[in-house]
Amino acid sequence: MTENVTDDKFVAMTRDQRTATAELLGNLSETEWTHPTLCDGWTVEHLAAHLSMPFRIGLPRLMMAMISARGDFDRAADRLARRDIARMTRAQLVEVLHANVSTKWKVPGGDLADSFCHDVIHGLDLTEGLGRPHTATPEQLLTTLNVIKTKNRMEHFGVDLRGHTAVASDMDFRIGKGPEVTLPGGRLVLLLTGRESVDQHLKRAE
Repeated sequence: MTENVTDDKFVAMTRDQRTATAELLGNLSETEWTHPTLCDGWTVEHLAAHLSMPFRIGLPRLMMAMISARGDFDRAADRLARRDIARMTRAQLVEVLHANVSTKWKVPGGDLADSFCHDVIHGLDLTEGLGRPHTATPEQLLTTLNVIKTKNRMEHFGVDLRGHTAVASDMDFRIGKGPEVTLPGGRLVLLLTGRESVDQHLKRAE
C-alpha cells in the first residue's frame, strides 16, 4: 500500500517513468508525433507539451491561464498545450523532459504521489495511442493503482465500476464489490482513470 512508499521512492519512480517517456518521444517518427492519444483531442505532440509544462511555465502564467479558463484546469491545460506546440519544436519539448527527469513538482492540489501517477497515467495515454508496449514497470503500475484506491481518485476521474470488482490479473490488487472484471495492471489503470469502461470490457468478454 502507499503508506509504505516514501517521498524519495515516489521521486525515484517518477524519474524512471519520465526518463522512459522522454526516450520514447525522442525516437518517434514525424508521423507518430501526430498520432492521437487517449487524452481527448490531443495528439502525442499535445501530450508532450503538457508533460513538459510544469518545467517551463511559472505559477503566474498558470494562474493567468486558470483565470482565463474560469478555473477549469483541463481547459487551461488544453490552451497552454496548443499555444506551446505552436511556438516550440518537438525536439525542444523532449529536451525539457530530459532536463527535468529528477525535478520535483506537485500537481495542483496534490502531492508527490499524485505527480507520480500523473506521469504514469499519461505515459499509458501515449503508448496506447502509439500502439506501443507501455513503459511503466509492474511496481509503478501497482503503486499507481494503490494511490488511486487509497486516495479515492476514481471519483476525480468520474469512474463508476457499476457494481463490479476490478481485479488485476498480474499483480495483487482489487477494488470494488460484485462480479469480477479481471485485467492486466496497465489496463486496470486505464479503467480506473476513465480511459476505458467496465461496459467495454464486459462486451469484449461476451
